[in-house]
Amino acid sequence: MKKEFTWIMAIVCTLVFSISGVAIAGDTAKGEAIFKKKKCKQCHNLTEKKKVGPGLKGVTSRRSEGWLVKWLMNPQKTWAENDAETQKLRKWRAGREEAKKTKMKFKKPPLTEEEVKDLIAFLKEKTS
Repeated sequence: MKKEFTWIMAIVCTLVFSISGVAIAGDTAKGEAIFKKKKCKQCHNLTEKKKVGPGLKGVTSRRSEGWLVKWLMNPQKTWAENDAETQKLRKWRAGREEAKKTKMKFKKPPLTEEEVKDLIAFLKEKTS
């Protein structure tokens, strides 16, 4: 009975924290390494200046953490879902509103959840 209760409480806590949007801290140093390893700087500036993709200054204020996780895990799928935050992103450059796909792609392998959290922590620190 105690084991069942412990498992149920663990599940409930996980759901509550994920639904409430409580930030789960990542490692900024690892996030910076991922930013370099995945060559994010080829398309994105850490300032507001546009490159191939939008500038990242303030990105963690403009987009919810939940959306950023979803986007960084699978940008193509998130683009296709076309939720409200994706619609805002589509408007950053004229002509992108109707595009079937985003140009953002990650080289294999895709990011893990931990890497995404680390990358978001780095972006919070460097672009806020």
